[in-house]
Amino acid sequence: MSRIIEVKDLDYTYLPGTSYERKTLKNISFSIDRGEFLGIFGPNGSGKSTLAQQFNGLLFPSSGTVKVCDMDTANRKLRQDLWKKVSLLFQYPEQQIFQITVYDEVAYGPRNLGLNEAEVQDRVNLALQKVGFNPEDIKDLTPFSLSGGMKRRVAIAGMLALNSEILILDEPMAGLDPLGRNLILNIIKSRQKKHETTVMISHNLKEIIGMADKIVILDKGSLVFFGEVKELLENKDILTQYRFELPEYLQLVYALAERGVHVQTNIRSMTEAGLEISKLLL
Repeated sequence: MSRIIEVKDLDYTYLPGTSYERKTLKNISFSIDRGEFLGIFGPNGSGKSTLAQQFNGLLFPSSGTVKVCDMDTANRKLRQDLWKKVSLLFQYPEQQIFQITVYDEVAYGPRNLGLNEAEVQDRVNLALQKVGFNPEDIKDLTPFSLSGGMKRRVAIAGMLALNSEILILDEPMAGLDPLGRNLILNIIKSRQKKHETTVMISHNLKEIIGMADKIVILDKGSLVFFGEVKELLENKDILTQYRFELPEYLQLVYALAERGVHVQTNIRSMTEAGLEISKLLL
């Protein structure tokens, strides 16, 4: 598979040369392949959102390199075109809605791509369907009349309508009910099936442990872990240090291991856990 994001020796400093100077990212290096789902975790203030904003050109390295879709973000001209390839959904995106109708809100991005109105309409309708709406029922409503959860879904539809190569989600589950969280997870699963790249910032490893291909963990701007989920699940020290909540089936497996039972702990699904525990009954 081809690399779609490559980060090498990345440092980033806010407001350099001022009394407010703060180094936020320190010597970060990793890469992910096209079609992978990357989860970014870490305590508050660890640099997660700063890292994600390097991927769509909102921020660019103080030193080191970030290449996204073969474009070096240090190149100003290339960086300005990254929004066409990388969509970033900020935390609480419903607070950034500004168009008069739901249709115009979702159509804003595709129109800025220069698409004709027929293609814009097709993209809007499909994106609204992906987030659980009937386009005819909602497209003419003002988004400001909708509930918070419905506004969030409209904002997500606006990102999906861009058909970007990379979708970045910054804490998309925050404040959502179970239905809304399942919707986000289904969108990610759909992108994985189509071999599309997704990056998600989260505090909740439990929600995506069965889906993520790679995991980044940041702490105070430094990379403390990068690798596959199974590698992380074998690293009890990191799981304990950052107090990641594990699914119940994994908690059971770890409890058995702590009691001296020989079981594999690097499992990612309830099915795998069931197979592992069934071996003990043979």
